[in-house]
Amino acid sequence: MFFPASPNAPPVQSPVFFEDILVPEPFGLLCWNVHKENLKQGFTRLVREWEQVFGLDLILLQEALFSPGLTTIAGFPYVAAANLHMARTYAGVVTAAHAGSMDSRFFMTLAREPLVFTPKNTLLTLYRFQDNTPLMVVNLHAINFKSLSWYQWELARLSDLLKGHNGPMVVAGDFNCWQPARKLVLDKFTRDLGLCFASPENGRHVKKWFGYHLDRIYVRKLKIQECLALPCKGFSDHNPILARFSKAR
Repeated sequence: MFFPASPNAPPVQSPVFFEDILVPEPFGLLCWNVHKENLKQGFTRLVREWEQVFGLDLILLQEALFSPGLTTIAGFPYVAAANLHMARTYAGVVTAAHAGSMDSRFFMTLAREPLVFTPKNTLLTLYRFQDNTPLMVVNLHAINFKSLSWYQWELARLSDLLKGHNGPMVVAGDFNCWQPARKLVLDKFTRDLGLCFASPENGRHVKKWFGYHLDRIYVRKLKIQECLALPCKGFSDHNPILARFSKAR
C-alpha cells in the first residue's frame, strides 16, 4: 500500500460505505472549513443542492463535527479523523465520497495550538479511477498559532509521507497561510510534491488573513476544469470552494 505503518488509532468510518464505486471522470470536489456548523439545520439541503448543480463526488470538510450516530455527510459515506473530543461529538477533518476508499490514514501534528492545547489533523484517503489508477486525497488543516519553524516542520513531515505516492493527488483544506514566510514554506511543500494551485474564480470570497488565502486546493496529474469560491452566509466564517477535475492524459 501507499501508507506507512498504521497510526495509534484508526480514522472513524461511517457505517455506510460502497466498496466498488470508483471516482468518475471528471469529478467534482467541495472544500470547506465549516467551523463546526455541519450539523446545523439546512446544511444537508445546501450540500445536496450543490451536488446537483456542480456534480459533487468528493467533500472535504475541516472543523467538522461527527459522532457515532452520524451515518453520512449529506448522503455521502465518509471517513473522519478527530483532533478534538467533546462530550458527545468529535471535531476534525472529514472526507466524504460516493466512491469506496481503498485505504485511509490520519496524520496528526505534534504541535499543539496554544490555549486550547489541541493538535491539527490531516486525513489521507485513497480512491481509484475506472482504470484502477489510484487517487490520493489529502484533507489538511494546518497548524495555526505556532511559530514558523513548527509550520515548516509539520509540512515537511507530511511531505515525506506523501512522497510515497506517485499518482494523481489532491491536497486541499485550510492551510492557515497568513504571512509571506508561511507562503514561502507552503510554496516549497507544493513544489516538492509537484502540485499545482487551483486558482478559484471569485477569489475575493476565499477566507483571507492579511491578504493571504487560507483555504486552498492543489492537485497533481489532474486537469483543472473549474474552480470557484462561493459566498455562503450562515454556516462559517469561511466560504466553500468547489472544483472539477479530470485525470491528466
